[in-house]
Parts: sequence; C-alpha cells; structure tokens
Amino acid sequence: MDIILSSASHHAMLFAYLAKHTIDAFGDAGREAVTAGVVRYGEQRGRRMALRTQSDGYPLDVENYLVYGEWEAFPGQMDLRFPAYSPEVRMENHRCPWHTEWSKRGLLEYGKYYCKDVDAALARGYNGMELKLLANRALGDECCDFTFCGCCVPEERMEAFAEKRKKIGSKAKMPWEYHTGHIFAAMRDAIAGAFGKDGEAAIERALDDYEREYGKAARELVLEYADIDYDAMPPYAGMESGGGG
Repeated sequence: MDIILSSASHHAMLFAYLAKHTIDAFGDAGREAVTAGVVRYGEQRGRRMALRTQSDGYPLDVENYLVYGEWEAFPGQMDLRFPAYSPEVRMENHRCPWHTEWSKRGLLEYGKYYCKDVDAALARGYNGMELKLLANRALGDECCDFTFCGCCVPEERMEAFAEKRKKIGSKAKMPWEYHTGHIFAAMRDAIAGAFGKDGEAAIERALDDYEREYGKAARELVLEYADIDYDAMPPYAGMESGGGG
C-alpha cells in the first residue's frame, strides 16, 4: 500500500502545529502573526486562481471563482453544499478534513485561526469580493455558512456554469504537497518575520510534531516545497487543453 505523504489532513495538522507553538510561545502577538500568515496564504491562492481565470479569457466573477478552485479533498472528506446561487451565492460546509483532524486531536482552539480568515482572504485575493462567514464549525456551529455578498450566478448561467466546471475538471488543481508547502511558507514567513530566532525555534517545534505524526519523509516533502514562488501561477495548460479530468 502506498504511503500518503501529503493530503488535506496533513495540511490541517501542519497548520495546527504551527499555530499552537506560535500562540503558546507568544500569546496575543502570536495570534496576530498566525492571522497574518493565514491572510497571506489565502490572498496568494486567490490571486493564482485569478491568473488562471484571466489566462483562459474569463472575467473575475463569483462564477469563475467557483470554477477555478485549486484543491480537492479525498473522496468522503468533504460535504460542501450550495443552498442558493441567487440572489447571492450561499455555501455551507458540513464536513471537512480540517475540522475532522483538529477535533480528533483537541486542536480546534488553534485551528479556528485558519477558518476565521482563510476564505475571506481567498475571495479578496481573487477579485476583491466580500465573503462573510456567518457560522463556523470550529466555534461549535452546525456547519460553516458563507455568503458571497452581492454576488450571484444567475439562473440563465447555471447550465454554462456546470459545463465549465465539467470542462476544467482537475486542470486547475494543484497537488497537496504544493498546498502544504504553501501553508508552511506563508506561516513561516509571518512567524519568523515577527519573532526572529524565537519564531524559527517555534517553527522547528511544529515541524518536529509534524514529523512525529507523519514521518521524516513527510517533513522533508514540506521543506522541498517551502521556497516556491507562491505568488506566481504554476504551469497551466488551460481549460481547453486535453486531459486533466
């Protein structure tokens, strides 16, 4: 059986370890650094989605935001629902690997710093949209409840929207080692930038925890992806290219 070295679960736990060691060491200043890292991460991801959208010649609107997502979880890990696309897009998340992993390990108090800011940052990075988080499972709510303020996919666009999602398949998706490397890079820069050598020590403690959980090869894979330019769009053949889902 293949050993999985990176996944949404790995991403969740790496964040939790980084947040825990930073907040435990630096208190409120640590919380600010963690938030800064999450916001940076989300805005960078949203911007890469925008670059792919523009490279295919499409406008930066909520329809294309929903088409050009960069990741997909393993089967059964997510329960994402869209109660409405008009007059505003509403999105509910009833199950995700982040909440699952943090709950199992008693780390929701640290994980919540990811949930409270990442989606809004992602939408801002894409086109400046305002995305409101009205309920948050990390805070004990039944589901995560999002509203894309003032943004809709009109009924007459739904067929074309579905066709576009089918056509892109997995062509815009990036592997989990890329995303896990990205969350590490964004958090490392924020933590080390705020606390210098003491911050670097907290990062090492987080990596030690990660290695204990997933093994040395998983840690090395994070570091292999740690210095990529995450502001740049990775190689992308385009929606109209063959293959990719």
